This record gives sequence, structure tokens and C-alpha cells, in this order.
Amino acid sequence: MRLYATYGTNDLSRAIKFYNAIFSVLELPRLPGWTKDRAGWGTEPDDGTGFWICTPFDGNPANGGNGTMIAFPTQSAATVRKFYAAGLAHGGTDAGAPGTRDYYAPDFYVTYLRDPDGNKLSCFHYHYDPARDPGD
Repeated sequence: MRLYATYGTNDLSRAIKFYNAIFSVLELPRLPGWTKDRAGWGTEPDDGTGFWICTPFDGNPANGGNGTMIAFPTQSAATVRKFYAAGLAHGGTDAGAPGTRDYYAPDFYVTYLRDPDGNKLSCFHYHYDPARDPGD
């Protein structure tokens, strides 16, 4: 599947700092096509996915949608923790610290953040083994 996702922002330069930080943890490069009102990260459109931020086209303020979230998979619980720390250090807010949750499978390690505009993000790792990775 090839797709892209977009979140709105009210302060593009602030959002770029936040997303540069979390996407560097996930090793997702910037995409070409940046303009004065949008920026993107991911893979080339013909090869995969992309994530974009922009000022809303309708001119109204951007806001986080209730029940709306984008989740990014990763290969380790350590990367989930780095994602969370990078997000908090660059203007994000906590929406759920890294760890397992009783309502998911015990090997599902996840964290939740809100970006500086209130958009919800998640980073997760399947097949978590606390005996092999007790955390930082």
C-alpha cells in the first residue's frame, strides 16, 4: 500500500523542529517538495509512504481530532523510548509513557504523544520481551 498522511499546524517552524526530532529517531528522511507552508518526511511516493505537515488550506486554525492518531512501527522498545523522549524534548506533550498496556497483548510496547498542535502520535513495537529489554 502506498499512502501519505497529513496533519495541520499553526506554526510550521515549530512543527518542523518537533517532526525533525522524532523522524530522525525513526530514520525517516525529509521528502522533496517542501514549500513555505508544508514539509514532509518518509520515502519516495512511488516506493512507500509519507507524512506531511501543513497550514490548513481553508485558513482555519489547525486542531487535533478527537479519536485521530497516526502510529509508527519500529523494531525495538528502545526506539519507542527514544521517540517519546525526542518528542517531549521538542515541544510535544505526554499522552501515554512508553510501556505495555493491560488492554493490549503483553508483547505490544507503545507510547503516545501529542505534537505541539495537539495531534496525537504513537510509536510501537510488536514482540516486546521484558526479559531481553527491561527498559532504560
